[in-house]
Amino acid sequence: MKKIASVGVAGLLVIAIAGVIVFGTIAAKEEPRKKTQASEKAAKSLQQKIDAIQNAEEDPKHKPGSTRVEVSDVELESYLLYSLKEDIPAQIDSADVQLAQDTVALDTQITFSSNATGNPVVDALVGGTHNLFVKGKLVAREHRGKFDLLEVRVDGIPVPNLLIQSLMKRYVQPKYPDVDLNEPFDMPWGIQELKLEQDKAIVIY
Repeated sequence: MKKIASVGVAGLLVIAIAGVIVFGTIAAKEEPRKKTQASEKAAKSLQQKIDAIQNAEEDPKHKPGSTRVEVSDVELESYLLYSLKEDIPAQIDSADVQLAQDTVALDTQITFSSNATGNPVVDALVGGTHNLFVKGKLVAREHRGKFDLLEVRVDGIPVPNLLIQSLMKRYVQPKYPDVDLNEPFDMPWGIQELKLEQDKAIVIY
């Protein structure tokens, strides 16, 4: 669960992170934002923030909820591309994390090996390079979080939630038995609240 949350706080925070894992509209008069490129430096920056949150949980002098830190969409992308690449059973070719009010989306290109799942039938379907888009609503208050899956597209084709649930049960829950998209979950590392805003997440711990 903590690995998924780090994708979600970091990246399904993932799956996910976790979880990740965190849209709004920019006013018509505003200039389009020039997004910073993902980098190892940004991934390390996020790791330092995660370390600080974890250390605070173990510090008896730290008052829960007294500290906040901002995490950018670029840091989440960087963490996914550089820090989590060994933990993801596929090659992440590109990642665009999109944060807005209470929502997070990931638009990514991902390459699966010819034996990614060990199931020949499934591998024949998912093997190769695909475009994956995932969007969900994430609300976390009082040390509890709730993620609602809003949309999944593979190569532009919408994927029914029923199929997602089936795949979660078959391939995710055997390794992460506590993962359930329908149920709230405890936030990791003493995190009290997570606010998703345009282009950033605010972590209160």
